[in-house]
Amino acid sequence: MSVIPPVPTLLPPSELVPPLPPLHSEASGAQPRLQASHAHHSHGGHRSERSARNHDRFHPYSRPSAALQVADHYNRHQQQTHEQRKRSPIYRMRNFNNWIKSVLISRAAKNCRPKAVLDMGCGKGGDLLKWGKARIQHYVGMDIADVSVEQAHGRWKEMRNNRFSAEFHALDCYQYPLSKKISPEQRFDVVSQQFCLHYAFETEAKAKQMVSNVADHLRPGGFWIGTLPDAYWITKKLRSVDGLSFGNSVYNIRFDQKDHYPTFGHRYIFHLEDVIESCPEYLVHFPTLARLAEERGLKLLKRTPFHNYYEDAVRSDPESVNLLERMRVVERGGDRLSDDEWEIAGRW
Repeated sequence: MSVIPPVPTLLPPSELVPPLPPLHSEASGAQPRLQASHAHHSHGGHRSERSARNHDRFHPYSRPSAALQVADHYNRHQQQTHEQRKRSPIYRMRNFNNWIKSVLISRAAKNCRPKAVLDMGCGKGGDLLKWGKARIQHYVGMDIADVSVEQAHGRWKEMRNNRFSAEFHALDCYQYPLSKKISPEQRFDVVSQQFCLHYAFETEAKAKQMVSNVADHLRPGGFWIGTLPDAYWITKKLRSVDGLSFGNSVYNIRFDQKDHYPTFGHRYIFHLEDVIESCPEYLVHFPTLARLAEERGLKLLKRTPFHNYYEDAVRSDPESVNLLERMRVVERGGDRLSDDEWEIAGRW
């Protein structure tokens, strides 16, 4: 029998602005056209000359200072061993976030049985195993942090029973078109953006470039899935305090001002124990994101806060409940997320 963690009292759904936007292309009929010369083969095949050039140069194009700060932060962040992660004060929350991504990816895979996936903001390749379980055929990982891209490439090469080809590119996907690295005609069944979409809202130009990159490379009928901070949750917390910062024992958010709330460029500094060391982030005005997507032919299907996503999964999906225990979000001994971890999990 699986252990289901108790669900803390939540705000009514009407008081939450959900942060998770799977988006769906309205057109239909076209199939993804992959460039074979880009692919790495999982069974040890030789790389093409063009692919080799791409993989030997993990250097992003020049970036604004804010983007550079984010890239440098994640490049410096060291991968932790399992024992180090277990000692972290946010061990359960990290597992919970990983569980959210696993369920999200699994549901997307069931909906469209993806062959080709674009992981925009792939980081160190933390979702490679999840996509392997989805039985994809080809994976493209892109990220602004070149060292992280190298590590993702290394993780893919070390995967056992690897059955999908892959390619990795360092690129600021919010500053430049993806065609700087891949064919303009390359299409994907799923575009995934996990915990990175909010960086695009530094400027309107970056947000538009991000959406254009998705729309230009998502096949008709494909899915755009992602996770991002809930701007309403954050601003409600900010307005409830006298100063410009708030948090608990595991996180802190500090704003520069709260007199006005611009659609783009509303910066705050986010600190999360063991993971994020005072890194700049930006509020995402979700109606604007939905509008930009709609202008490019993308239709919003669903958006759900993490707390609500959890509730829905444990009440309706036994497989997701079992996964909670396997991924050590909860354990039979009763261990579960602390109150402080559960609070910050509501940020997304």
